[in-house]
Amino acid sequence: MVDQPEMLSPLHDLAMPRAASDTAGVELGERLCASLVQVQAWPNTVGRVEKALSTLKGEITIMPSGPGRWLIEDESEGLEDRLRKKIPSAVGAVTGLTHGRVVISISGRKSEWVLASGIAIDFSTDAFPVGETRLTHHHEIGLTVHRTGETSFDLYVFTSFSRAFWQWIERAGEEVGYSVT
Repeated sequence: MVDQPEMLSPLHDLAMPRAASDTAGVELGERLCASLVQVQAWPNTVGRVEKALSTLKGEITIMPSGPGRWLIEDESEGLEDRLRKKIPSAVGAVTGLTHGRVVISISGRKSEWVLASGIAIDFSTDAFPVGETRLTHHHEIGLTVHRTGETSFDLYVFTSFSRAFWQWIERAGEEVGYSVT
């Protein structure tokens, strides 16, 4: 068996743990997904795909990303293969995105403020409740934003744009102070 190389983040030299301020209003972090998959149902199979995904609720993170489309994350490897067994090609498409996205997390009392300074959506909990997902962008950088807590968000960014987005979010966080975990 061939040894797999260790995954290396495109942010490995930028997202180094550090405290940039004694009074950090936000905490930034970065992680690589163990398994990230997009599932797309065909127009007449949405119900069948939803039923297949419902058997996995609680085990994985399911984020709606369009009509009959979901972005799905699992903390362990092998999600793509598991979903292909549950969702045959006649029912929908299963596409592995694990190496195509980086997850940048932001949390803290000023997280909504920092995000709203460059992303045009309402981050209040009334408009964007915990557990929900929004598709948006920061300039030309497409984002999937998942609210994971009252003051915490995971931002799924295309790997190729992750460095530019990280640099923006650090600059945006400078005004309120930030730390990197």
